[in-house]
Amino acid sequence: MKQRYPVYLIQKTGNLPDNRQAQLLNWHRLLLQVLTRVRERGPDPEIAMKQKSILNKHTSLLKLYKPTNMKPPKSLIKMSLWVLLFFCSSRVMAQGPYPNTGDHQVCLNATEPYGVVLNAGSSYVWTLTPVAGANGTITPGPTPNLISVNWTSPGTATLQVVETNASGCVGDPVSILVTVNPLPTVTVNSVAVCAGSDATITATPGTAGTYNYVWTVPGGAANPGNVATFNSNVAGTYSVIISSTTTGCASASASGTVTVNAAPTLVVTNPATACSPNTADLTAAAVTAGSSPGLTLTYWTDAAATVPYATPTTATAGTYYIKGTLAGGCYAIQPVVVSTAPTPTVVVTDPAPVCAPNTVDLTAPAVTAGSTAGLTFTYWTDAAATIPYATATAATAGTYYIKGTTAAGCSAIQPVVVTAAPAPTVVITNPASLCAPNTADLTASAVTAGSDAGLTFTYWTDAAATVPYATPATATAGTYYIKGTTAGGCSTIQPVVVTVNPLPLPTVTGPSPVCVSVAGSESSYTTANVAGHTYNWVVTGGTIVSGQGTNSITVSWTTAGAGSVAVTESITATGCTGTNTLNVTVNPKPVTTPITHN
Repeated sequence: MKQRYPVYLIQKTGNLPDNRQAQLLNWHRLLLQVLTRVRERGPDPEIAMKQKSILNKHTSLLKLYKPTNMKPPKSLIKMSLWVLLFFCSSRVMAQGPYPNTGDHQVCLNATEPYGVVLNAGSSYVWTLTPVAGANGTITPGPTPNLISVNWTSPGTATLQVVETNASGCVGDPVSILVTVNPLPTVTVNSVAVCAGSDATITATPGTAGTYNYVWTVPGGAANPGNVATFNSNVAGTYSVIISSTTTGCASASASGTVTVNAAPTLVVTNPATACSPNTADLTAAAVTAGSSPGLTLTYWTDAAATVPYATPTTATAGTYYIKGTLAGGCYAIQPVVVSTAPTPTVVVTDPAPVCAPNTVDLTAPAVTAGSTAGLTFTYWTDAAATIPYATATAATAGTYYIKGTTAAGCSAIQPVVVTAAPAPTVVITNPASLCAPNTADLTASAVTAGSDAGLTFTYWTDAAATVPYATPATATAGTYYIKGTTAGGCSTIQPVVVTVNPLPLPTVTGPSPVCVSVAGSESSYTTANVAGHTYNWVVTGGTIVSGQGTNSITVSWTTAGAGSVAVTESITATGCTGTNTLNVTVNPKPVTTPITHN
């Protein structure tokens, strides 16, 4: 059986009051629609409720807006009023359908009532079929012809009802297409500004479109009205609800915060004048001492702080800008001036090379000739001039550093190189000891064997090698000096000792002349006895009876004539010897005839 009445709905802008006055007006409207069989065109009619007291605070005033294309005859209106009054009871009103028909749109999460005209004895089966994602939950109404749907997902869905009458006949399905519009979303930015500055508050919808804006602003701030963005300098929370002008759906409230921060105090003290090429550290605490605590300091080359200064820890001469920013973003900018004094000129001329162990006087004016006048010079062993050089007036080979400082304290450092050729090695071997009157040859190669090759040797009588020794090839006893000189002029002087030992001087004493010895008539000869000396005797015309090797011997003369006694005295320590001879006249002994007797 074909259903005679369509599915009805009501589009609400608020909750309908549960009172008989509202029900009466709704049913009156429904009756007019049924009697005239007129479907409205355009937007669904709207029943708006104003919470304004008429009789008392519990009475609501409903205003009915009549569609322009709905013109029932006056007689029908009068008849409808009588019918409505006749059937106006709580039962009838509970069973009545809602006044709007046809497809419609709802907002996500809305609960909408739906119904058809109740036929006595009929039952109704309601179904909800998603078409493009939309879905909802059906809740039965007080009578079978009425339901409500909570729309839980956006998209489109078909709501259908099938009526079965008291005779068991099933009517044609009746349906409407429901479009469930998503709720718009919106965000509000939070802004921190400094005192005296305006914050720009902006509501940003999640989806592009046309919206109405309803703002809630903190006390003291002007409500901007229906705008998406506006300026304010009042701290607090700014909330907005937006509604789509297309769907009428409203968003949840979104909020943003405006924070108004106090401007910081930035105190800048220019750093002390630096000596070029020295730099200043603008990040040093002393530069911004007295500023507000907790500032983040940044450094710039322009007053607007748009061009960063890359090397604030090594700032050269010029004007820069320090920006102090609080955690909330407020900042102050102050200039800072870096001043530098000129660096003096230090000219260093390396001293002429010397031969070790000679030294150089680095304090000599010639070393720093051409430098800026009036400098104070100091001397160092390192390029940073941190380790003083204690013996600048007697500098040995090496690289040192001369620092010239002005009266203002600015300085320059330059290296100075002392070159000292190494002294040659001269090895001296004293010649062997000699016995007088022999001499030593100091020019013999054995004397300087082991010295550096290629040396030129000269011979001197003094250690400073200022008095030449004229006869080095026949050197007598004494100490002399040999100077070995390289081709580069460097030399070494070494002493050489010539030892000439004296000869012993023995003297033979004993009788002369003598007679040819006879038994018991030997002669004694002696020389002085010296410890460490040895003695060797030679006798001519006689024989040594005893004492050979000592300083005293006994001689037996055996041959008349010229005889001699010679002694050679040797010094054991030096090997030097001396000989002395005593000539002895040996007289013959008489020749006695035999003894005669009678």
